[in-house]
Amino acid sequence: MSRIIVIAGDLASGKSTLAKNLSTHFKVPYFTKEGIKELLGEEIEYSDRADNKKLSNAALKMLLHILDRVTKVQGTVILEANFHKEELEKIKRECELHQCEVILLYLTGDIDVLYERFMYREYYQNRHPVHLTHPLQDVDEFENYVMKWRNEEQVLPRHYIDVTNCDREVIFAKALEKLAELEK
Repeated sequence: MSRIIVIAGDLASGKSTLAKNLSTHFKVPYFTKEGIKELLGEEIEYSDRADNKKLSNAALKMLLHILDRVTKVQGTVILEANFHKEELEKIKRECELHQCEVILLYLTGDIDVLYERFMYREYYQNRHPVHLTHPLQDVDEFENYVMKWRNEEQVLPRHYIDVTNCDREVIFAKALEKLAELEK
């Protein structure tokens, strides 16, 4: 049976790293909104938040296009992004239409810990410029942004993974454990 693994959750929670690690482990492709957005940003000029939002929307549309192609051939893929309700509804419909299993792993953690990771990543990890057009100024703004995502109506069951004080190996182990539980 086809399996679609969707990784979503809080900013700076390790979503992209988890997608990459699960891809290697299961030997299936993974695609991230951030990765696609960076490729688009290399070719398409952007100068402000509105341009950046267009790149984000295009990257999400590409992820949904990939999903369409994979589900039609009963394939398996890992998709990572901060999907909103509308995108999750499309994912759910597509998977139901083609009888593909879909699992949503939702990474979450303590706001202060995540904000510290976010700030470190922004200032010390040489982030692609396409991600730097809307900086979150302080922990309160960060928390408001994260809480908006957390409080969205659930379209797919969220299988939570708490990443507070966890390194990437522990997050990976938690994800494998969660996926094994869901297979039973």
